[in-house]
Amino acid sequence: MTAAAPARPDTREMIVVHDLFRRLFGDLPGLIAAVSDGDVARAVRLCDCVDELTTGLEHHHTNEDELLWPKLLDRVGLDTAIVLKAEEQHERVHELLELVQTHTKRFRVSAGAGDRDCLAATLAELDEALREHMADEERLILPLVEEHLTVAEWAELGERGRAGIPKDRLLIQLGWMLDGVSADDRQAFLRELPLPARIAWRLIGKRRFAREKAEIYGTAQPGGVAARPR
Repeated sequence: MTAAAPARPDTREMIVVHDLFRRLFGDLPGLIAAVSDGDVARAVRLCDCVDELTTGLEHHHTNEDELLWPKLLDRVGLDTAIVLKAEEQHERVHELLELVQTHTKRFRVSAGAGDRDCLAATLAELDEALREHMADEERLILPLVEEHLTVAEWAELGERGRAGIPKDRLLIQLGWMLDGVSADDRQAFLRELPLPARIAWRLIGKRRFAREKAEIYGTAQPGGVAARPR
């Protein structure tokens, strides 16, 4: 006997994605601030990380703008104010993302203390705005999704998000997501992946991710001295 298909969307994957953004945007201000004046190699490595993360966040928000907000506004009735506030928060986050991208371009070239401090401060401001938005989204928007969207509509959002990840970065992104969950949740997450993906993760992905994480954090530990408190 086959299991019945879920009647409502399972929104837990969204929280996993949010946790990834919380960890990295939370740690990056401290990591950037710790770069020595003139250390171009370290500046470039961290700027690569910032660029990939901001591109991922922009893609994530664009998908919500196109696939989520219009459906909810059509269906939630008296709760439209909640959705409109989320849209306004996206606009604020987008403004800060543009500032981060401007400062990143400068710091990548100069590795100077002034550009470093501007980037670190703007990343900290972005982190604060993003945390507020994601907390509201998890508390207020996801229950509306579970009530008003179909499983297929929610799945489309997830598929669009995964399609935006370059194929050569899929295993690394999987590593960042798994890095923030409990051992039990990690095993449950991996069980949902196709067998070839699980094999690729064990044989290739784990080592590549461990190497990249070491490059990003250096001697600093996530949540440690060089990272912003959570």
